[in-house]
Amino acid sequence: MKRGVLVIAGGLILATAGLGMAGEVNCKQVNKYLGTGRSVKDVAETMVVSESDVKKCQDQAASEGKGGEKAGDMGKKEEKK
Repeated sequence: MKRGVLVIAGGLILATAGLGMAGEVNCKQVNKYLGTGRSVKDVAETMVVSESDVKKCQDQAASEGKGGEKAGDMGKKEEKK
């Protein structure tokens, strides 16, 4: 009986830990940290993600910046005229 309860409890702990680590990286937050002058390594350690994930967010933000204005930004600029 005790052994069965321990096995179930251990399985639940492992399942919960796996779900917590399987989440997506919040690129918006990563880029905020990078914008404050933190290094890729610092951001990765702070957010408990890999450096390659931080670099992917950094590259994604750079490519979005080169793509021109976003649709939401265009409307705001027209209102200012």
